[in-house]
Amino acid sequence: MGSMNRRLVQATIGTLLAMGALAQAHPVAAATPAWTAYVTGSNTVTPIATASNTGGTPITVGSAPLGIAITSDGKTAYVANALSDNVTPVATASNTAGTPIAVDTHPVEIAITPDGTTAYVANEDSNTVTPIATASNTAGTPIPVGNDPFGIAITPDGTTAYVANSGSNSVTPIATASNTVGTPIPVGNAPFRIAITPDGTTAYVANEGSNNVTPIATASNTAGTPIAVGTRPVGIAITPDGKTAYVANSGSNSVTPIATASNTAGTPITVGSAPNGIAITPDGTTAYVANQLSNTVTPIATASNSAGTPIPMGSAPTGVAITPDQGPVAHLSVTAGQAGSATSFDASASTVTFGSIATYAWTFGDGSTASTTAPTTTHTYAAAGTFTVRVTETSSGGTSTTQVFTGQTMSRNGGPSATTSQAVSVAAAAVTPVPAAGAGMPLPAGAVTISVGIAMLLLGASRRREP
Repeated sequence: MGSMNRRLVQATIGTLLAMGALAQAHPVAAATPAWTAYVTGSNTVTPIATASNTGGTPITVGSAPLGIAITSDGKTAYVANALSDNVTPVATASNTAGTPIAVDTHPVEIAITPDGTTAYVANEDSNTVTPIATASNTAGTPIPVGNDPFGIAITPDGTTAYVANSGSNSVTPIATASNTVGTPIPVGNAPFRIAITPDGTTAYVANEGSNNVTPIATASNTAGTPIAVGTRPVGIAITPDGKTAYVANSGSNSVTPIATASNTAGTPITVGSAPNGIAITPDGTTAYVANQLSNTVTPIATASNSAGTPIPMGSAPTGVAITPDQGPVAHLSVTAGQAGSATSFDASASTVTFGSIATYAWTFGDGSTASTTAPTTTHTYAAAGTFTVRVTETSSGGTSTTQVFTGQTMSRNGGPSATTSQAVSVAAAAVTPVPAAGAGMPLPAGAVTISVGIAMLLLGASRRREP
């Protein structure tokens, strides 16, 4: 084990012994549809309701849990237990721990492929990475990497896992299709954790020993100019829009924002003692920072880069992961009208996992569009024909139509399910014929009046012509 990383685990264990107990339970707030942040520490994982920033009942896992990642469907959190040499799957629907999965020695960090099929676990004392098939929770053949691997992140296309070798001052790329390693990339001293921009172009590596962050161009696997941050940077996360990387500086008790467009560091944000893991909500509004030595989690409002009220945790909170937002499932029914009259559209049978559906964008197939906040609307077609109607639904998190992945856990798991279409046939407007006069059929009232008037005029003219 690398000396710095050994000190990290020893600090975790020391805090546990000093407190002499596991994490304390916190009351759960009233249920609100929202994302959940899961925080590791003191042999437990504690869920935080992000809508109210209240901690729930801790979930017992293995010894000294550090890294945590969540599958793209949000159903399972995988926890790396450093001193148990295993990984615990946690069912997020019930917050219950499953059967531990044995891996190599001292598993510390974990990342899950964007499709959710494989979890990659960095084993610090074995100098390996273990792939776990999530469908069966079985561990595959360990992959040799550099010395003291700690952080791990996977590209948004799922093709490459990058492993920070804290004892080799390098990052090893792994081709996930074959689980073969590429040429190590030199970075700073004691690289700790990694995050990747949503477009997949840049991996950012927090170098604990050199107090900086190294950007790596993933197309060429070349390291760029290091970015100076605070003391002992150990955690890093990137906003869903890819504009800002937030770096947890364990030795400075701060978080440094980095503008990714220019790779410039902003003003540090003061948080708790020994900030470690960090994760950002799917809507990008809040970063959650685990403060290992102050036993709190600090929420940071990203719009203002201001720290909020710390959330009490159990002892030694370390890793953070937040459930991915899920796109709505769109449903549409149509009641067709005739040309010139209203056709009705109803998407109220649509569902969404978190929050609510905020907007419905309609295209009616004749060049007309509309946007509504209600699930129903009408449209009048000028002519008969068959038209393809489409509705695209956006959830309150703004995440329904996109996928966003920044290395460990899917942030926004949106996609085509948020859009549905249907063909509608509009008939020509019915024409009511006017019956001909005669054949016993009465004339319309107006026609009778006109006819009488004409007859009287003709009668008058005839009288004037009489000798």
